[in-house]
Amino acid sequence: MSGEWIKKIYLEKNEIDLIVKELKKYSFEDYIKTEHYDLSILSKGTDEENLKEIYKKFNLIKMVLLRKRKGGYDNYDFYYELDKGNYALFAIHFAVNGKPEMVNAFVSGTIFKNFLKSVIKRYGRNMI
Repeated sequence: MSGEWIKKIYLEKNEIDLIVKELKKYSFEDYIKTEHYDLSILSKGTDEENLKEIYKKFNLIKMVLLRKRKGGYDNYDFYYELDKGNYALFAIHFAVNGKPEMVNAFVSGTIFKNFLKSVIKRYGRNMI
């Protein structure tokens, strides 16, 4: 298989908590921010200070996707359900030897529950 694809979808709280345990080891500032992250922040007009505040609210994480990237590495997409019903995404690559990378981060205007329904419909076979 080439390109990118979703390997697993985590929706169960106990499964999410195991992965979030790794996330909690790092502060927002600990990550290497990729070029894609920087371009995304600029193109979407994302307030990085807002992302810093959201990042540490681990209890808001309602879904995690394990994604195989074009470069051959895996990263996790952490979906935080926000107060207005929309969501924030943090795409993070935990390097085996080295500093973790924040590949992307943004706040979406899409309602999380609607997005979740479409993910389940399309990728339900990958759910855990």
